[in-house]
Amino acid sequence: MADYRAIMALLLQGRSYRQIVDAVGCSHRDVSAARKTLDDRGLNAGALAEMSDVELAGLFPDGRSKVSAGYDLPDFAQVVKSMKANPHFTLLQSWRTYVGARSVLRKYGYAQYCHLFGRYAVKNDLVATLHHEPGMAMFVDWAGDTIPIADAVAGRSVKAYLFVAVLPFSGYVFCQAFTDMRSEAWVNAHVNAFSFYQGIPQIVVPDNTLTATHRKTKGDAARFVNDKYRHMADHYGTAIVPARVRSPRDYPEDSVIPSPCRRPLVGPGFVGPYSG
Repeated sequence: MADYRAIMALLLQGRSYRQIVDAVGCSHRDVSAARKTLDDRGLNAGALAEMSDVELAGLFPDGRSKVSAGYDLPDFAQVVKSMKANPHFTLLQSWRTYVGARSVLRKYGYAQYCHLFGRYAVKNDLVATLHHEPGMAMFVDWAGDTIPIADAVAGRSVKAYLFVAVLPFSGYVFCQAFTDMRSEAWVNAHVNAFSFYQGIPQIVVPDNTLTATHRKTKGDAARFVNDKYRHMADHYGTAIVPARVRSPRDYPEDSVIPSPCRRPLVGPGFVGPYSG
């Protein structure tokens, strides 16, 4: 199933269909479905941010999830084995082999074949190397360990918490130490990272730190972008897209508010400081 939250967020930001297809890796049909849902239901960025994953999924029922017994089920275990043996082996090649094999059952089309392989990958916890575009994303988090800082005036040592941002395409890293991990420090760290990089990424991907996201209800898997963090994104015109809970390998697509101030990371263009 397409990542409709990311698609709708980018639509609300005013991105073109082609830009969204390239960014999310979806089809034009997926973008059209998201556009129709936004228009029919009158959704804005705030409403999208408040919507849980379950509620969002209910807007896009996936009829393809029902696998018909009349179709020849692909041998995806063998496909994965071929991919491991040959890094240049593609799904398109495997689909052509699948279609060419003799069977009395019907064959899946390429789009449905890819969809089924995606379900197989999730079910079997398979991972793949992600390829990033320049200026597309910035990953952020608090580093796991604190660092001691000597306070010469007070004659004591204090803890410093390290904020880390990275551009995945280039591996360009920005770090800054703070005396706490409160919301003000978190937002200021982003502002300083944008200034350091001299531009704004299209999306910012935080891990699920409490200064970035929160749960509406204790124990709820769905997390929502904190208001002050979202207002900062409003000012700079970027999208906050948290990594999925308990899915650290996502780190490498909840709310976005469009802004005419946005500048791409592919060149200089820092927007004025945020004071919200």
